[in-house]
Amino acid sequence: MAQDITKILRSIQTTAVNRCRERLDEAAIRAKNLISRGEDADKKEPAHEEPQYGVTSLMKRKHGL
Repeated sequence: MAQDITKILRSIQTTAVNRCRERLDEAAIRAKNLISRGEDADKKEPAHEEPQYGVTSLMKRKHGL
């Protein structure tokens, strides 16, 4: 029984890590395209919203994570 749970947890962990790697790769490609075109990612943000300065907010805004 314990081995089954361990296998399930290991599978879930592997899936989550793989998905994170895919998302990081996609974000890196988007960032590379923005840099090469000289565009600013902040232009998409509406002016009426208050900027958020947390790490998670920054990663979402800049890299789509």
